[in-house]
This record gives sequence, C-alpha cells and structure tokens, in this order.
Amino acid sequence: MPPSRNRDSLDKFYSCYMGMYANGGLISSVGFICLGFVWLITTLAGVMQIRKGNVEMHRQLMTYSYACTFTVVTLRLWYPILKSITQDPDSSYLIVAWLCWLPNVMAAYFINKKSFKAD
Repeated sequence: MPPSRNRDSLDKFYSCYMGMYANGGLISSVGFICLGFVWLITTLAGVMQIRKGNVEMHRQLMTYSYACTFTVVTLRLWYPILKSITQDPDSSYLIVAWLCWLPNVMAAYFINKKSFKAD
C-alpha cells in the first residue's frame, strides 16, 4: 500500500483524537469527535462492501465518507462568514464544529437517495 493511503487512513483516527482538544469546549469537541467517528465508520464500511463485491453499497458509503472529508473545505468557508456575521470568533467556532459536516452528510443522503431512485 502506498504511504499516502496509510496516512489517509490514519487521518480518520486522528480526527477523533484531536476532537477532544478542539477549541470551544465540549460542544465543539463533541461535534468534531462525531465527525471523526462517522468518517471512520463510513470509510471502513465502504471498504468492506467493495471487498464483498457490493459496488452500490460501497458507492453510497463512500459518498458519505467524501462528504465528511469535504468538511475541511466547508469549515474554512463557513468560519469566516460566521465570524463576520456574529463578530464573535468563539461562538462562530461552536457553530462551525457542526455546520461544517452535518449539511455535507445531509447532501450525501439526498445524493444517495436520488441515485437509488434513478437505478
């Protein structure tokens, strides 16, 4: 396995661990820890499904995994917007700890639902 794949797999573990030390206390920590677990579980389940030959379930699970991965981008989009609206960086961070990934996961749900109906 190439080194980059090993590092990418470890990122999911690190996100759970790092969530315990997130700025903003318990609310943001729980948000990031939940993100880490959803990311880890969907990725591992997706890998297990492709090994079983279940391509459709793999595709759906990896859509969720990608939605979790994309939170890196959405956090960086939402945080400055919220900070400028609220004028409070701490409150903005509490909100963005959840806002960076929950809408992504909901979007993945609707993508999967639409794809399932199309098939």
